[in-house]
Amino acid sequence: MGKLVIGLDLGTTLCKASAYALNGDLIGSAQKTVSTFRPHPGWVEQNPDEWREAILTVLKKLVMDLGEKAEGVTAIGLSTHGPSVILTDERFRPLQHCPIWQDQRAAHLTNDLIEKAGIEWIGLGTPESSFGVQLYWLILNKPEILKKAAYILDVKGYVLACLTGRAVDEPSSSPDSDVSTQSLFKTLDIDPDKLAKTQPSLSVVGYLVPEIQEQVKLPAMVNVVAGLNDGAAATLGAGIVDLGQGIVSLSTNGVMRTTVQSRMPGKILIENSMFCYSYVNDMFVTGGMTKCGGDSVSWLIETFYQDRRNDPSIFDEVAREALQCPPGANGVIFMPYLVGMGTPTPTNVPQGAFVNLGRHHNRAAFTRALLEGVAFALRDIGEKFDELGLPWENLRFSGGGSKNLTWRQIVADILGKPLSPTRADSVLGSAIMAATGVGFFDNVKDGVRSMVPKGTIVEPISENTRFYEQFYEKFKRTKRALELI
Repeated sequence: MGKLVIGLDLGTTLCKASAYALNGDLIGSAQKTVSTFRPHPGWVEQNPDEWREAILTVLKKLVMDLGEKAEGVTAIGLSTHGPSVILTDERFRPLQHCPIWQDQRAAHLTNDLIEKAGIEWIGLGTPESSFGVQLYWLILNKPEILKKAAYILDVKGYVLACLTGRAVDEPSSSPDSDVSTQSLFKTLDIDPDKLAKTQPSLSVVGYLVPEIQEQVKLPAMVNVVAGLNDGAAATLGAGIVDLGQGIVSLSTNGVMRTTVQSRMPGKILIENSMFCYSYVNDMFVTGGMTKCGGDSVSWLIETFYQDRRNDPSIFDEVAREALQCPPGANGVIFMPYLVGMGTPTPTNVPQGAFVNLGRHHNRAAFTRALLEGVAFALRDIGEKFDELGLPWENLRFSGGGSKNLTWRQIVADILGKPLSPTRADSVLGSAIMAATGVGFFDNVKDGVRSMVPKGTIVEPISENTRFYEQFYEKFKRTKRALELI
């Protein structure tokens, strides 16, 4: 029986689990959607109980589909979205719904927290949606629930606790990963014993708790490896293990990342609304986010394609409609700030807009403009990288948006750089961590060489890139006008 590892990814929209052979062959996969709740403008939250059920569902489905091959499963590697604050009782049962990274309710507290605790705690997530700011909001608004909590966990810490019964986390996700964040918790008078203890990302946290082991029918003694946050796992799944390599991810969010040698100063992170967290091989990942990448497409479908919203082929239809318009969407500009602006000029109120509308415009123009608008927001992040002297060459392209041929070309044209789309994502990255963590590979570079497939290259169309250079100036002028509203 061949050895298999499972990559388990709790994303914002989907919970996914995939089994891989050690040569990178995908043996089986399962997924389940995750609900998001928006009870008030700017509030975006999920139910941690649903996360647990989704994990059980995808693991059971995957094991059932694997049949006898499931006997070869030796380890599970984990990736999760974040940052978020989950308050639980002593049995790791959540005490309330959890605000996720898109949530803006605590953003206005960022400067106040910086005055109290300095800026070096910033890094896990952009400052206005960070673990620290979310926790500060709870202190001010939900002190009674916080007082009852036995544990104060991030998403990764919560999921690892559910799977293994241990309150542990790892550096790319853990809010308690270094001295600067420990100082933050001291300032906020948080009991450190309530936080998950940080272990190396490649460490074996433990085995599945008996209850989950029995429900999912995996063989006994399956190791659970700590893994990485979903952005870091996607970076690894794209095959990035060297300094200065960039990656564009279009999933619920739209994110640009690059690998750097050392942690970025808190001053730069706060001034530009960027993140920076630990990665593999003593590197760090830094970058920024649009806040609303693929989620803009979800909104488009819910709004303009209501009769097709549950049709699996709807994304192909969106791509076909976009192709009916030339670059520039016949003059329509979309500002993809449906939950506020992201890097490098964040706001915490919705500022999405279609501009330059005429009576002659149709749904195809809206569709093309939306795909272009998200790509222009990514270009903003790339310009900030250039200003800071951060390299972002050899660009990989991951996430659900990377599978759309039309969007691939638009992004390559607007960024003006070749893209190497990857068939893999956070799931493969977490599987590589699992395989390396249990000793199948000596290091993650060996794991990448064995498990990551080679991608093709999407070259920018020079004529389109020249056009978009001029159109981007219109986008930036429109954005500046929105910032004044």
